[in-house]
This record gives sequence, structure tokens and C-alpha cells, in this order.
Amino acid sequence: MEPVIVEFEVAASTSHAFEVWTDRSSIWWPRSHTVSKDPDVAIVFEPFVGERVHERASDGVEHDWGEILEWDPPGRLRYL
Repeated sequence: MEPVIVEFEVAASTSHAFEVWTDRSSIWWPRSHTVSKDPDVAIVFEPFVGERVHERASDGVEHDWGEILEWDPPGRLRYL
């Protein structure tokens, strides 16, 4: 299976775009694309290689989405 590569341009600095993607995903991530569908879900990118990408519902239940493969802010992020 080939990896999915997503590239796009935004009208923001690299550091701001990285921060919004990784630290503020919960404000823009569609709730229809979460396991819990919780309107107050938190999307979490743990900021170290080998750590998780997951969602945390308002009741504290966590659903793993993937693993951080590269974490080099603000220039590079790669995850499963």
C-alpha cells in the first residue's frame, strides 16, 4: 500500500500553520471524522517521535488514530 501524501498551501507562516495543525486541531477538525462524534472532542498530537495521534472525548475515553513518525517543528511532521 502506498502512503497518502497531502500537500497544500495556506496563507500563514510555517510556524503558525504547524501550530494550528498540531495544537489546535480540535477547533477545525470535522466531528464527523472522529470515532466518538463528541462535539467537545480533543484532537491530540503528542509532540515526540513514537507518540500517539488520538482523540479524547469529553468523558475521557481516548481513541488512537496513529503514531508520530517525524516531529520537527515547524518544518516537518509525518504520522501514520
